[in-house]
Amino acid sequence: MSETTWPSIRREPALRTWELAWGVAFPTARFDIVTLITAYLVVLLFIPSSLIFSPLGGIGTPAMILSLLILIWYAGSWLTGKVVPSGAGRPVRLAILAFALAVLASFVAAMTRAIPLVEQLSAERGLITVLSWSGLIVVLSQGVTRYEQIDMIMRRAVIFGSVVAAIGIFEFYSGINVTDYVRIPGLSPNIDFSTLLTRGSFYRPSSTAVDPIEFSVSMAILLPFALHQALNSLRSGRIRKWLPVALIGFAIPITVSRSGIIGAAVALLILVPTWTPRQRRGFLVALLPALVVLKVSASGLLGTLGAYFTGLFSTTGDGSVYSTRISAFSLDWPYISARPLFGRGWATFLPATYSWTDDMYYHMLIETGAAGLICLILLYLAGIHCAAAGRRKTHDPCRRHFGQALVAAIAAAVVTSATFDSLSFPMLSGLIFLVLGIAGAYDGIMNAEEYASALLADNGNLAMSSQE
Repeated sequence: MSETTWPSIRREPALRTWELAWGVAFPTARFDIVTLITAYLVVLLFIPSSLIFSPLGGIGTPAMILSLLILIWYAGSWLTGKVVPSGAGRPVRLAILAFALAVLASFVAAMTRAIPLVEQLSAERGLITVLSWSGLIVVLSQGVTRYEQIDMIMRRAVIFGSVVAAIGIFEFYSGINVTDYVRIPGLSPNIDFSTLLTRGSFYRPSSTAVDPIEFSVSMAILLPFALHQALNSLRSGRIRKWLPVALIGFAIPITVSRSGIIGAAVALLILVPTWTPRQRRGFLVALLPALVVLKVSASGLLGTLGAYFTGLFSTTGDGSVYSTRISAFSLDWPYISARPLFGRGWATFLPATYSWTDDMYYHMLIETGAAGLICLILLYLAGIHCAAAGRRKTHDPCRRHFGQALVAAIAAAVVTSATFDSLSFPMLSGLIFLVLGIAGAYDGIMNAEEYASALLADNGNLAMSSQE
């Protein structure tokens, strides 16, 4: 960058990070990326996941369709020069490429066997789903070039998530499935959830998700970002900051779901140790009253959850690992041993025909073989790497804490994927890939800010040397 460029940068502090770092004037597209992703969050979180565009089958949710349109918009804007890819998030972009290739290989493998028509159609629709996930990562990591954009996207995600949590809380107390009354022209229900599921004496709310488990884990992924925003000293208003935390946090246990509680626990174990001593003390002090409120407002819930976790490793009972996971392994092992490398085909192990796996990694091993399982794990690790690497590149406390929130959210997704087939659920999978794309953008932005700071420091040293 020439010395004559720097005065204009100093006069224009609102320039984007990438322009500051590389001295390039980035073209602007007609539609702002934050607006498009906000629209995606609206349809992902507010339109019930059970409502689909029926010609596309189970994958035809409005969120999936919109993510594909966003990808088409981005590709068109890139080809016409209206946007310039930032080059950020290389680890997650390479990981999603490897994941997509593994899925494609499993599709080819599926077509080499005598495959029923229903499985073939499901496999073809599954390729569209992977394309939409890939588009989310590419568009977010390449199109988001300022930390302020990341902050705005995740702030809106938390606000929308708190509304979804409030719907779930209403369902828990009323026993009314709110989404059963939602009718949208052009969309039809894919699953009949006219009545809420129950466990013990409690209703299990699903809010706008397909299932209570999906609802609870989605809230667990949003919880670290809600806490991050609440602890931001630059934001004002205690109710404004802490109400989303209270709603999202309360929504997790009332689903009576182990997966959501485990996911929230993992996120907190990663996030809380990085807080200041004062913040940790405040968390511990607030934890006991929160449990008291939960006990009073939902009498018997803590006991039900305790019994549910106690029976986790029993050899009998509906909630045991043995009866729902380990015993299923012997039944499904022939599918794995028959095609260990590329599996029997992505999206072909249909629950209606075969069984529920209740384990995303096991599910991947059946459908995409060892290649797909390894690529999924690498994808998760790439997201954690980008979040952790970006955190190390900044000294700003708020930005560092956001990086840790990203690590916590992805770690929650990693652990809960072993407790149920997470990527089979539209709301949760949409959130997971959105967070992975944000992690890629965050790493690139922190890298650009670090580089820009170094250039400014070098320029300042040169100016001082010339004056001397």
